[in-house]
Amino acid sequence: MKNGRKKKSSQYYFRRKVFSYTQYWLLYYTERYTDKTEKDFATFIEARSYDLAKSILVNKTKELDKSIKVKAILGYMLHKDYISDRLAHRKLKIGDWDLVKSSSFPNINNVLFKKELPRKEGYTNRFNKATAEDTKGKGFKTGDDNWARKHRKGKFLPLGKRKGKKWTGHEWIAWDKNEMLKTKAKIIDALVQNKNNRKAAAEYLGIGRNSFYKLMCRCETKDWWDKEYPIAKRIPPRVSREERSKTQARVMADRRAKGEVFFDKGEISEAKRIANLKKAKAKQRDEYRKSLIPKIRKALSENNNIRSAAAKSIGVKPGTFRAWMLKTKKWVDWNNEYTSNYNTNKDFSWNKIQ
Repeated sequence: MKNGRKKKSSQYYFRRKVFSYTQYWLLYYTERYTDKTEKDFATFIEARSYDLAKSILVNKTKELDKSIKVKAILGYMLHKDYISDRLAHRKLKIGDWDLVKSSSFPNINNVLFKKELPRKEGYTNRFNKATAEDTKGKGFKTGDDNWARKHRKGKFLPLGKRKGKKWTGHEWIAWDKNEMLKTKAKIIDALVQNKNNRKAAAEYLGIGRNSFYKLMCRCETKDWWDKEYPIAKRIPPRVSREERSKTQARVMADRRAKGEVFFDKGEISEAKRIANLKKAKAKQRDEYRKSLIPKIRKALSENNNIRSAAAKSIGVKPGTFRAWMLKTKKWVDWNNEYTSNYNTNKDFSWNKIQ
C-alpha cells in the first residue's frame, strides 16, 4: 500500500479556477421555504467559474422568490471525460451536450430550468439521515464535561494578566526580561513609524492585528499603552458635494414619508417669506451704499468738494456721483460736511429725488 495523501479529483481544481471562457456546471442544491420544508433540485448554469455559477443560481432564485433560501450547493463542471452515475456511468454524447446547452441558465428566455430530485425516505437532507436520536450526545457538552473545562482549566489567562508571561504550548511561564524589552521596543518603533495606528503597526511588523494586541498586553498593560501611545483618531473621508446632496435628499424623503411637514405654504407663511425677502434685500442694499461712503469722502477731499471734479477723478459720471450722495444722505450730511462754492441750490429738497 502506497503512503501519502489521497489524490485530489479534477473537480477540486475546476472549482478553484477562473476560466477564460464559459463552462457548463451541474449544480445540486436545496431550497428551504418559509414553512421550514425543503426540496432538492438540479440545474445547469453557464459561467466562467464555480463561484460565479453559485452566485448566479442564488440571485436568480431570489429574483423569483425572495423568501426562498438556497443551501447545500454542490457543483460539477461538465467536460469531455465527465462520468455521472445518473448517466449509467457513461460519458456525455453530442446529444447530451446539446440538451445541456439548451437548458442551461442564463438563456434567451431568462428561465431557470430545474429538476426536482425526490429525497430518500428517512433522510433529513440530500446526503444522510440525521434524526434527534442520532445527534444525541454529540457536539460540545456543557458544564464540567466540556472539553475546554477538562483540558484548559487553569491554563487560560485573560489579556490583563498576561504581562511578563510566555505561552509554551502547554502552560504560561515567565518571559525572559531582555527578550520582552526587545519586543516592546519593536512595538514602540512600529507605532511611532505609523503615527500610533495599531493596524498599520501590525502590518509593519508582519503580524495580524489581534496578535499585535496580545503581544502589547504581554509587554505592558492596556492602560499604559493607551496613555503613552494613544490610539490615532481616524480622519473621516471627505464627502463630495454631490454625495452630501444625495444623502440629504434621502433623509428628507424618509422624514416626509413619516408625515413630517417642513414648510407651511399657507397665505401667512407666504407673506412672511416675502417680508423676510424684502428685509434681506434692503440690508444687502444698505451694505453696498455704506461701502460707497469712503470713496465719496476721498474724492471730495481731493477735489475741494467739487462734485463734477470728484466724479471725474473716480471715473464716473457726475449724475452717478450725485445719485451716490443722495442714497447715502441718511448716514452723511454731504451739504454741511462737504460744502461746495459752486453749489447754488443749497435749499435743494433731497426727498424729491429719492
